[in-house]
Amino acid sequence: MTGKRGRFGNFLACSQYPECKTTKPLKLGIKCPTQNCGGDLVQKRTRKGKTFYSCSNYPTCTFAIWDRPINRPCPQCQAPFLIEKIRKQTGSRILCHNQECGYEETGENKESKTKQG
Repeated sequence: MTGKRGRFGNFLACSQYPECKTTKPLKLGIKCPTQNCGGDLVQKRTRKGKTFYSCSNYPTCTFAIWDRPINRPCPQCQAPFLIEKIRKQTGSRILCHNQECGYEETGENKESKTKQG
């Protein structure tokens, strides 16, 4: 298998590609949070070019998120990974994947905050 770049992003392919059609997406090193799944999160792109992250066991597991996962556990609730949200108005923020936790870091100074709610 060798690394290739296609219109939907990077992927692994057979060394005889495109004659050999065997391909696999690149893994991010983050396990899927769905119970009893056992898959890894991979980066994918939609037909229109927007990047998203989903489980490598699709269609068995349908977990998918738009925001980039970061391979670091949450310091508050120990969720398996954090996510990075990038917005034009607010900039980069790092949040816990578990919405009930409320852990947040700003991208510029990496201060941690907890939402009061």
